Amino acid sequence: MIVLASAWDDAARDFVARHALAGVSLLVPRDLSRSGWRYRSGDPAATIMVAGGRRFLLNESGGVLTRLPAVTDADLPHIAAADRAYVAAELTAFLLAVLASATVPVLNAPTPQRLCGPAWQDAKWRRAAHRCGFAVKEARSHALIVDDAVEEEPPRATATVVGDTCIGAPNPVLSAAARAVAKAAGAALLTVEFDDPGPDGTVLRARPLVDLSDPLVEEAVLRLFRMTDAGRPRTELDDRSLGG
Repeated sequence: MIVLASAWDDAARDFVARHALAGVSLLVPRDLSRSGWRYRSGDPAATIMVAGGRRFLLNESGGVLTRLPAVTDADLPHIAAADRAYVAAELTAFLLAVLASATVPVLNAPTPQRLCGPAWQDAKWRRAAHRCGFAVKEARSHALIVDDAVEEEPPRATATVVGDTCIGAPNPVLSAAARAVAKAAGAALLTVEFDDPGPDGTVLRARPLVDLSDPLVEEAVLRLFRMTDAGRPRTELDDRSLGG
């Protein structure tokens, strides 16, 4: 498995460290500047990625867990300052093409707005819940006015969806709501926030980034990749350090 994340994503880095011996590798934006990449739009099975100084055939990697919304200027300190914005946009577009054409599972799959799943506003998450048959409240009831500034209402319950598994939901109603919203969004990984832990709780918002430090979430993610990776062959590549 390859985990695509910012170099400052400590949760992703710790997750990879815990499972490095099982073949999990971290791909950060700087790796896109290293030699060894290969991508042909008409032959996605031949795509080679570079992560952690090693080369991987993407279609034999076991899959990609995406936690990077986009490549930004801050991700590219090794690029001349005047060129960073342009390079960041180009690398984001390149990753979108690679991930969209991948023949292995990509969680969360990129959308035109973001590399790691849907970039929906809170109101759209609530509309999705409503369309799935769950009660919602007026948007204005989910904001607090503090010193003339609008602050989001803090969640009082959360549930994390990993594939068909729902973790942490305080009751079956909220579990069903979280699963339904994730399905409606096409998100294999999703944390859904509710305004109340009871069965009358309604969706506040959701986000594709899940808590990889939660042992139950971690195991569910690994199990999902193992299910999709069963029996996949491996091709030996020159995996010497690529330097740079």
